[in-house]
Amino acid sequence: MTTAAGAYEGDLVVDAGGRRGGVERWLAAAGCRPVTVERHRTGLAYFCRWYRLPAGMEDGPRRPWTVTGGGFAGCAVFPADNATFAVTLFVHTEDPTRSALREPVVFEAAARSFPPGEAWLGLGATPLSGVLATAGLDNRWSALADDRGPVVSGLVPVGDALTHTNPTLGQGTSLALWAAHRVARTAHQDPGSDRFAAEYHDWAVRTVKPWFDYQVVADAAIGDRFATRASRTGTAREAAALFECALEDPEVMRARARVRHLVDPPARAYAHPLIRARVTRWLAARPEYAPNAVGPDRAEWEKLTAG
Repeated sequence: MTTAAGAYEGDLVVDAGGRRGGVERWLAAAGCRPVTVERHRTGLAYFCRWYRLPAGMEDGPRRPWTVTGGGFAGCAVFPADNATFAVTLFVHTEDPTRSALREPVVFEAAARSFPPGEAWLGLGATPLSGVLATAGLDNRWSALADDRGPVVSGLVPVGDALTHTNPTLGQGTSLALWAAHRVARTAHQDPGSDRFAAEYHDWAVRTVKPWFDYQVVADAAIGDRFATRASRTGTAREAAALFECALEDPEVMRARARVRHLVDPPARAYAHPLIRARVTRWLAARPEYAPNAVGPDRAEWEKLTAG
């Protein structure tokens, strides 16, 4: 490997440079076949502001749930250490009200229109930042192999260099450690060979990619719901029902816990006939159920974001 500091030789190079590390360009310049990159836009824009709880208060409220929303926007509260927490609002990237959320006064008024935002901001917290905006988020899978096999040997990606996912499911660090552990326990097995590269790619597709695929589906469901403002049908409703049903049904909660802790992939845990039957019964008993149907209606939201 050649860098500005000189050339380095090794049996194996581990790419931990993230999603913008530039390996695809380096390989193309070296004459390799193009790297296969799968990319999906989330369609969501996030607006976040950090706060500190009042002196002497270490914890915020346990209820309501810290993530909630409706058919066009949502609010999440992320408790942190040292009595700090973040409030986040999220809307579709094409929502005309999104730019107004950069204003602290508008942001706080909009956040207070959701139960978790009101519960936490009502404690008298002190702002620690302005409103931080994040858009253009995507889910990205980068494979150094195609249908002809590895495009390069002696190089394996880990962390965001392998897959970058929207952090809403909080699985990025776990997936990175998973890949790093695989490399660490197999690096003595002729790591510069085509066989090693092919086996690592096959392992990643079997073990890591199902979680990337799950994030893609989850984001597409929310993005579609926000874009169409339809919340009583479709994948988003079914996915939300899994969470709500789990609060009442221990079998569904166990399945959800196994997914959240990366024990079972969603396609296995949620497709089990027992789980499907329980969620179906739960929905049948609630024909008017809409996911996270709390917070302002559209007219109130537009009034809030108009300042």
